[in-house]
Amino acid sequence: MSGDKSKRVLIRQVNLIWYPVALVPLVALFLASAYGYLPVLAGLLSVFLLFFWLFSFGFAIYSKFRKSKEPRQ
Repeated sequence: MSGDKSKRVLIRQVNLIWYPVALVPLVALFLASAYGYLPVLAGLLSVFLLFFWLFSFGFAIYSKFRKSKEPRQ
């Protein structure tokens, strides 16, 4: 095979509309745990997932607004 597979771009366009949609169940999970409908462990899981969501959102914003580099020929 020719070419380096580690250099391929898997996602060419970032769609930011899914980030607030994904935030709704995380907040619902946290609130359900805070009000006692779910165990405390579910609340801790939602906090962990919120940090994961936050870092993912940060990387998505970075990739959306960075200048794309054209490959040298």
